[in-house]
Amino acid sequence: MGRFVRLSAVCVLALCVVSPERTAVAQAPQPAAESGRDSSATDGAAADSSETRRNVVVVRPPAQDAARTDAFNRLWAELHIHRFDGETVEREPGDDPTATLSELATERSALAAFAFVRRDSALSLEVVLVDRTTGQTIPRRLPFAAGSSDAASLIAVRAVDLLRSSLQEFPEPEPAPEPEPAGPVESPPSAAVPDVAPREHAFSLAAEGTLIWPGKDFSVGFGPALGLLYRPLPWFQCGVWVGGVFGTSYDAATGSASVRQELGLLEARAMFLRVSGFRLGVTAGAGAFFLQATGAPRQPRLPEQDSVWSGLLAVGLHAEQSLGSDFALGLSARALALAPALGVAIAGERAKLQLPVFQVSLGLSVGF
Repeated sequence: MGRFVRLSAVCVLALCVVSPERTAVAQAPQPAAESGRDSSATDGAAADSSETRRNVVVVRPPAQDAARTDAFNRLWAELHIHRFDGETVEREPGDDPTATLSELATERSALAAFAFVRRDSALSLEVVLVDRTTGQTIPRRLPFAAGSSDAASLIAVRAVDLLRSSLQEFPEPEPAPEPEPAGPVESPPSAAVPDVAPREHAFSLAAEGTLIWPGKDFSVGFGPALGLLYRPLPWFQCGVWVGGVFGTSYDAATGSASVRQELGLLEARAMFLRVSGFRLGVTAGAGAFFLQATGAPRQPRLPEQDSVWSGLLAVGLHAEQSLGSDFALGLSARALALAPALGVAIAGERAKLQLPVFQVSLGLSVGF
């Protein structure tokens, strides 16, 4: 009986081992589980990959520039709210911020690069976006007013919205709008945004036409003037001017005289108003004034010629409008004080140049 029980157990065990249906039931969950692990691992890798390239580069402005520093802090906070990994860079954007930001974005494999730029009194946020498919850089400029209380917050929100829009992170509106007829798809512009603001050239060469009025006893004189100016600061210029021949005349009862005037001037300009491409400021200078008179008295007196030098001080106003990145149209008005005072005499009649002598100039300047 014991041998029969043992033999029956062995037979049952053998049937279980060789049965194909039982084997299928025991082994079916294993590949399903492995497939599930592979699928979840792949999904996790894809999720990690989608999060690895969320880094952006932000150029830190100078600490002494309060307006740009405030805007920088707001942008930094807004980027982190939307889970972008920000990286700051201590670097000047230079005359071509687009090229600088494109280089930074390429070097650091970033989605975008930002820099707050000041041109005269105007502020703007320069942005370079990187197309994740083609690697093409797309520049944008977002101007804003530093005087507004919420300008820094608004420019930060606009910048991050622009970045998210380029990544297509905004949800579809509900209900979804009806699809429009298919049309040609316009690709984003690849060229840099035109820079109509004037560049801060170190040197400028100016050519002007000048009117000069010595006083009510003289006619108005006209002549050319040339100036070479140096700009050590965005709001300050200094340079040298030479001008002449300002031909005018003096008529008296005993005859007439033709008067030739020339001047040389060292001048400084301080701009107190700078809006986009327009500038307005005050001028002050000192130099020398040359006067030559040729008399034509009535007979029997003979004509004579004489010349004299005088020192001059000048104050005035200067307005300038940019005509692009290199050229500008300038208008200056000056009052000249001569010491000693100069005049013209024919026989017993005399006329002095008024105090002050007025001068108005209009011309074109080119920066280099």
